[in-house]
Amino acid sequence: MTRKFPKDAWIIDAIKAGYIIPRRDGSILRAVSVDDKGNVDKSKGYREIKQQIHKKSGRVYFNMSWRGFTKSVLVNRVIALRFHPNPDRLPQVNHIDGNKENNAADNLEWASGSDNEKHAHRTGLKTGRGSANSNAKLTADDVAWIRAHPEISDHDCAARFGVARSTIVNIRKGKTWTHL
Repeated sequence: MTRKFPKDAWIIDAIKAGYIIPRRDGSILRAVSVDDKGNVDKSKGYREIKQQIHKKSGRVYFNMSWRGFTKSVLVNRVIALRFHPNPDRLPQVNHIDGNKENNAADNLEWASGSDNEKHAHRTGLKTGRGSANSNAKLTADDVAWIRAHPEISDHDCAARFGVARSTIVNIRKGKTWTHL
């Protein structure tokens, strides 16, 4: 059985050793000089870490090498680990304003996966409606066509679009795709 790398403990160790210094505004400083044993020479100073934005997820991260390991690290997680206690051991960090690039300490909170998902729907970051739902087989144009052609049987519509007959019935009765 493979053990998972203890990334949070590794990040906290880097903070305690003074290798990285997270700041309340969401920026992070990194020590300029560290020897092979992980001893930080604070007299050499610090530089601000260049943060990157992941193209697909939009999350802000940086690469960190510490104690022989190099890992990609999420900025929001580093800031939360430094400034927010997590007594309930919640697994995720939520951006209160929904902006993944705003990693200021006062914009972050620990959350469960469920809480984070509910927050995304409540704030409109995720709708899960219509074709935005990852399970959707139909588009808004398909639904408009189905509603505009009531003379075509539910069975024939279902065959045309490759969905269940009940899907067509629910669209026509206004039980689904209600936002259109």
